[in-house]
Amino acid sequence: MVRKNSHDHLADQSLPKLGVTPYLELMDKTASSNTDRHSAHLGLLLMWLGDNVLDVMDLELAPFNITESKFDLLLLLTLHDGRELITPSAIAERLGIRRASVTALLDWLEKRNWIAREQSSLDRRMIHVSITPEGRELVEGVLPTFWSACSSLVSELEPEERRVLEKLLLRLNAAIERRLGVGR
Repeated sequence: MVRKNSHDHLADQSLPKLGVTPYLELMDKTASSNTDRHSAHLGLLLMWLGDNVLDVMDLELAPFNITESKFDLLLLLTLHDGRELITPSAIAERLGIRRASVTALLDWLEKRNWIAREQSSLDRRMIHVSITPEGRELVEGVLPTFWSACSSLVSELEPEERRVLEKLLLRLNAAIERRLGVGR
């Protein structure tokens, strides 16, 4: 796996870090007059944080030869295993990605025998996806590292800061899920 922010690159192959100031200057020139600049700044920081969190997770999961997005799909299948039949369309809707992206993820996971796709016995046009025993074994092996990586993301915060952050994140997440019409 190639890390997005690897320090092993040649100097002429990477862009210098700009910081937030040029983005704020660009916002001042291009945002509509009714855009709350401070809220837009916070939204930008949240976007960057999301990207960085995914990079950390990918780095932590790299020894297992899986990325966060692929592991997330395996977790979804694990949590729904034995409860209901899952279609690629339902996966796309739940994960908020295009059906073509789900197909690519499923192809990759199926090549490693971590998932299986089967035609529906009721409707031959429909495909159901399930996790295989090998996929369950991988998930069980990765979960301790996954939870440790999740914990490490807030390790710099004091207990009270974590409580406040949890309250804020729950509120923001609920609002975004309402906006998108989907949730975990």
